[in-house]
Amino acid sequence: MRAPSSYAIGIDVGATKVAAAWVNLHDGTLGPVSRIPTRRDARREAIVDDIVALVGTATPPPGPGAIAAAGVGVAVPELVDLRGEIRSAWNFPLPGLVERLTAVAGAPVRAESDVRAAALAEARFGAGRGCDNFAYFSLGSGMSYTLCLNGRPYAGAHGFAIHFASSEMAVPVRDRSMLAAAIPEDYASGLGMARLWEERGGAPLPQGVHSLEGQAALGNPRALGVIADAAGMGGRLIAQAVNMLDPEKLILGGGLGCSTGLYRTRLETQIRAHIWERSCADIPLLVAELGEEAGIIGAALAACAAR
Repeated sequence: MRAPSSYAIGIDVGATKVAAAWVNLHDGTLGPVSRIPTRRDARREAIVDDIVALVGTATPPPGPGAIAAAGVGVAVPELVDLRGEIRSAWNFPLPGLVERLTAVAGAPVRAESDVRAAALAEARFGAGRGCDNFAYFSLGSGMSYTLCLNGRPYAGAHGFAIHFASSEMAVPVRDRSMLAAAIPEDYASGLGMARLWEERGGAPLPQGVHSLEGQAALGNPRALGVIADAAGMGGRLIAQAVNMLDPEKLILGGGLGCSTGLYRTRLETQIRAHIWERSCADIPLLVAELGEEAGIIGAALAACAAR
């Protein structure tokens, strides 16, 4: 009987780029990573066409003879149910993605929510290894989270347990005469911060939040205000998750979660200030160790773990 392959192909579909690589399932190491921009404004099937083509460019690890992939996993910024079916198109449509990949891959294909894929990788090879209970927050263009229990992301009853900032919330206005509704992600995410900057009179930011951080470093009061509001809203939400879930540690991933500027400092201050039980306010708050590779690694792991 042929031994199972030690490798799988992982694909991470993001808002700005798609990346793919062969992944060693035993230690999480990657072969050369192939990357292409995400053509969000192209025709409906264009991104799927690009993903299918990208898989063919991923280079297998060196070795004697051909190496087969145990599976192909694709992490997407969408809802994915317990059967591995993509159930939303918030960012862009991915019609027939799994079926198209299956037709060309020669191996089982599995879709997974990108935040669960990244958390799975961190649990196995990154900042969450050896931890029974941690909450992973992906903070970037959008915001999502997952709770990891005994090394596995908790998916919920249907596979949709990734939200913490995308639902409308309501609070009273200052004089308590009415409620004002808002979606936290519209203020606290990378895209939300850029929009808020422009709505408050700022010129378009050439490098998004990086430009905003630069303005804040120069003392720009508008930039300081946007960052303070985003960190205040995001920090309070993460603290509320700590109050609800009582995890052993927090892991922050994504471009904002892994940043090192004023936003990251303010965010941690807000998280710790709003944890209800003060003895838990010093909860370990870690940056994801695997960086942008987490989605690729986690997608590969998810493809094989689901079988």
